[in-house]
Amino acid sequence: MRGTKLKAWRVPPVWKQLQTGGTAASDKSKVLQRQRQLLTATQATLNAVYADVRRGLLETVGVDCALVTDELCSVVLELPAGTDAEIVARAIDLENVEAWRDAQGKVNVAINPWYSTKDVDQTVLSAVKVIHVLLGIHATDNPKTQNLKQKLLGSVIEILSIKKSVERKK
Repeated sequence: MRGTKLKAWRVPPVWKQLQTGGTAASDKSKVLQRQRQLLTATQATLNAVYADVRRGLLETVGVDCALVTDELCSVVLELPAGTDAEIVARAIDLENVEAWRDAQGKVNVAINPWYSTKDVDQTVLSAVKVIHVLLGIHATDNPKTQNLKQKLLGSVIEILSIKKSVERKK
């Protein structure tokens, strides 16, 4: 194992109370006001981390994910049907990024609002490495993740290939 393992952020109990408005404070206390500001800033940071992880996964291996902010913060990978989620989760976990299989059998990869940009990159790279090696998929394999340039290039290559095969048959 290299370095320090990246862990999921454990959501504090007050987080849910603040989201539902189930907290009260005296008029003189500024704690509740500051906690609400902290909640807003933390949620924005988590959304930014999630967006970077999601974009990295889509661009490299074409795998989408969803943000989960239950007890632990994570992204749930949307892997192809038939994927052995336990093996994928263990392999990512061995890459020093906390990962686990949830009750629905899906792979969760840890995220944290306190990750540095390097940590976010490591999270993406670890998941991409495992997905690529174990599943052999690339973003260009999935038509919905291709940009216009990739689609045009793919079409040109296919046309040239067809043209060559027709010329050989003559």
